[in-house]
Parts: sequence; structure tokens; C-alpha cells
Amino acid sequence: MKILGREWTRAALEQRIGALSQLGGITRFEYSEGKSRGVVALRVRTAAGLEFSVLPDRGLDIFEASYEGRSLCWHSPAGLSHPAYYDPRGTEWLKTFSGGLLTTCGLTTAGSPSSDQSEELGLHGAASCIPAEHVEWSEKWQGDELTLSISGKLRESSVFGPNLVNHRQIQTTLDGSSIDISDRIVNEGHASSPVMVVYHCNFGFPLLNEHSRIYSRANRIEARNEHAQRYLDTWSQLEPPDANMEERCYYHRMGALPENNARVVLVSDEASHNLAVELSFNAENLPWLVEWKSILPRHYVLGLEPANCKVDGRRKQRESGMLRFLEPGQSVEHHLRIQVLVGRDEIGPALERCNTAERVEEIGRSEPRRSPKTGHRWSPENRP
Repeated sequence: MKILGREWTRAALEQRIGALSQLGGITRFEYSEGKSRGVVALRVRTAAGLEFSVLPDRGLDIFEASYEGRSLCWHSPAGLSHPAYYDPRGTEWLKTFSGGLLTTCGLTTAGSPSSDQSEELGLHGAASCIPAEHVEWSEKWQGDELTLSISGKLRESSVFGPNLVNHRQIQTTLDGSSIDISDRIVNEGHASSPVMVVYHCNFGFPLLNEHSRIYSRANRIEARNEHAQRYLDTWSQLEPPDANMEERCYYHRMGALPENNARVVLVSDEASHNLAVELSFNAENLPWLVEWKSILPRHYVLGLEPANCKVDGRRKQRESGMLRFLEPGQSVEHHLRIQVLVGRDEIGPALERCNTAERVEEIGRSEPRRSPKTGHRWSPENRP
């Protein structure tokens, strides 16, 4: 493995440390105050400077996340709360929406509240507030590589209703700067069940700022509503905080590379190209990327959200003919990688993987090319 620019064997490392925790590992702790009291967390640290916390009590979602001490994600004003505070009605979900690097929306509904086949469905479903079962974590050597792994399962079920079980595994390595999330959702019920999942990844300051730029491997990009449509030319840009600008939402219809990975890259500062995050995911089962952008004060956040649905609610998803189902005994797998990138040598190839060669050239330019009409930076093959 590579640490501090040098390759190390397990034996060489163990000669130089008293315990693995000197370099990284997994530590269990529990929050003790306020609405978060009693929430268990597993803190993961790597020798590369990546640190994140996984919440078994909140669907094995990821709350805190940083790289070399710099936060990667947005924390909402609602703060972290125990799942006992979850209220499924209407938009009450927002009162327990903590933000963080990953909030899972699903499993039988996601998106706006709706009424579907006589069932009242609240915002974004229950997945992020379901405590996981059979939670395990390990620090395991395989030759000279050390894998840090957390796994468990969560069940969304009711009497005479759906019975979906999500088997989740989260992994990184001791020298890693990426997080791999793998889900296998199984229908253990007696009848066909809708399955809707949105991986609500929430990026924030200082990673996110008015100099940030989004690069997408989308085949097309469409605005969710008229307000977003007015700003379609600036879907890839961020602005300074503005109390008068309401949130905007865009749907990216993802195209897959040969290995069937859809990709989107968030570059923190287009001029300095010093830090970026790349999301890659399996486009066959997650054909959409939902872009949620808010520049409101205290709500300065970019959601990049791989999804198997749009976020207008289950009723509209059913009416559009796009609602996905699992039959009894069937399963579906979702894979997502969140990769931290540092410097031109890592960011450049990531943009090439997005098939945005012209945008690679724009990185670091003092005067990037702009559309004469809008001032928006663009390349002809990727303009929405």
C-alpha cells in the first residue's frame, strides 16, 4: 500500500507503529446530548487523510466526512437526531434530515409526498431512519493491503405490506481516499413491491463554494420545474449565498461508460484544481442523477443523488410508467463510489472519464470560454 508517497508492506508498517489505530481504523462511539443522544456511530479513518462516520441507527448512512481536516459535506440546521424523532407525515422528514455525506431515501418511496393507491407517503421515505441489524465491522489484512469494512441490513416492512431488506456494505482501505457503498435490496415479502431509491449525497463548504463546477456524464439534463428551467444554462455552476434564490433541481439522464459506470465530478475550485470529488455508480440500475442545488444562507448545499427514479413522488412515478418493482424473492444491486481527488494529476483523468476533454483543458484557465449569451462555461458536446 502507498502511504505518504511511498509503498509499504504490512511487515514494514508494523515495525514502525505500536497499534493500527496510529494510522487509521474503525472506532465505535455514541452521541450523548440533545436529539442525537443514543445514536451509535462508527468512525472510519484512513492514513490518506479520509475520515467519515457511519450511523448504524440511521440506516448505515454516512454523516460526518472530511479529507485532511476539510469537511466534504453539508450539515443541516436540523442537526443529527435519533430515529425515534422521525415523523413519516408530509414533509416532516425535513425535521430529522441531518444532511451529511449520504442520506438514503427509499425503499418503497422517495421524493415528494404523494398519495398512491390509497397510501399516504411522506417525503423521501423511511430508509434513513431505520436502525440496521446484524451490524459488523472489520479491519482485515489481505497480503499487504488492509480493508476497512462495515456491513449490516435494514428492513422496511409492515403487516400485510412490503417487506424489503437492504444488505449494505461500506468499504475503504487503509491507504484509501474513496468510499465504496454496495446495496443489495431483496423482496422478502409475499407480493410484488415498488422499489424507489435516491442516494442523497450532500456536498458543502469548504469543498463547495462559488468557484466550484460540476461535470456530468449525462446524455441529457432537464429542469424539474419552471424556476429551474430559467437557470438551466447555469446548472453546472455555483453562486455565492443568496437569501432570495430558491432551490433548483435538475435531472441528469446518465450515460454509461463501457464498464457501466455513470460519473459526475464536482471540482472545488476551477482555477486552482486542488480538490474534487468523483461519484461513479451503476447506470443500469441507477439511470438518473438528481442535482439539488441550494444557495440559501445556512442551506448552501449541492446534492448529487444517484437514483432509480425521479423525485416527484411515487404516484407520478407510477403514472409515468417508470416505477420499478421487485417480485417476491427478487433482488437488485446498487453500487456507488465516492472518490476524493487531489491536484491536476488526479482531477484531469477523472474529467476524461466523464468524456469531457474540452473541460479538462478549461481547468486552471484564468479566462475560460463562455457562452456569449449567458456567460456560462460550456463545451458543445456537453451543453444541455
